[in-house]
Amino acid sequence: MKYTFDDGTTIDLTRVVSVSPVRDLGQDPETITMSRIGFTVHLNRREFVQITRHYHYADWASVKNELERVRKELIQMWETETE
Repeated sequence: MKYTFDDGTTIDLTRVVSVSPVRDLGQDPETITMSRIGFTVHLNRREFVQITRHYHYADWASVKNELERVRKELIQMWETETE
């Protein structure tokens, strides 16, 4: 089964090995005022997909909550697929 993130990234749930917690990835080197937050989906064959969002310091909580929701949904679908 395929899972598609809001940014269009698609992964095959049968290949998922683990999902990291949401982490602050620090300042984005390509911008002055934006930082990045995200999590990593580890796939078999030592591949991974990193899901990140940019945020301004004032928006950190809302972006983190949105990513936590996406991560939780992904894990639920993954667990359902592997049962």
